[in-house]
Amino acid sequence: MEIIRLQVGPIGANCYLVASVRTGQALVIDPGDEPDRILAALRSRDLAVGAVVLTHYHFDHVGAAAAIQQETDAPLCIGAGDAAALENPPALFGLTGPAGLRADTRLHQGDLVAFGELALTVLETPGHTAGGISLYGEGHDVLFSGDTLFRRGIGRTDLPGGSTSTLQDSIRNRLYALPAQTVVHPGHGEATTIGEEQRENPFVRLQGAPHGAGAGA
Repeated sequence: MEIIRLQVGPIGANCYLVASVRTGQALVIDPGDEPDRILAALRSRDLAVGAVVLTHYHFDHVGAAAAIQQETDAPLCIGAGDAAALENPPALFGLTGPAGLRADTRLHQGDLVAFGELALTVLETPGHTAGGISLYGEGHDVLFSGDTLFRRGIGRTDLPGGSTSTLQDSIRNRLYALPAQTVVHPGHGEATTIGEEQRENPFVRLQGAPHGAGAGA
């Protein structure tokens, strides 16, 4: 499995190209902006897109999705709980995402998103949004956490559909249940591991955590 991170848009959201080295099939996770740059990265590596996967509906994670889908004809996938907001996004900071985006596939807990001989498992991790998801590569010790979990942080919960208690439950019960060596690739910022966050994250520790402001649009 090859993972390419592109920081896109004015706030540097992480877009990931996740590829099978053997087959050249890839997923595009959270194409938030700069579609030409994302497409150039795909072409330079001769990757064929099997699906575009959105961890949640916020504009900084979906802004280039339509252009990538149009160019590659790949299906657009999002957690079932965020599908309606993707089609009719509420305003965030006075901004809305692209109107009329419609998911081809609504993802649920335990679904597999396949590319080549590989697949990522869908984990429902609501709290930052009502239908947020994370994607786990079992056997590869990788997690794409969207805006659920960051290095020493969590997603903000003061936007539509957000809930601090729900987000903390998602992290404790779904993400912290993964092996400690799992590398977390978040929607913003640098990578971390599950073990590091279990020990060091001030917002969600295994034995309780203070409520606090998170990050991520």
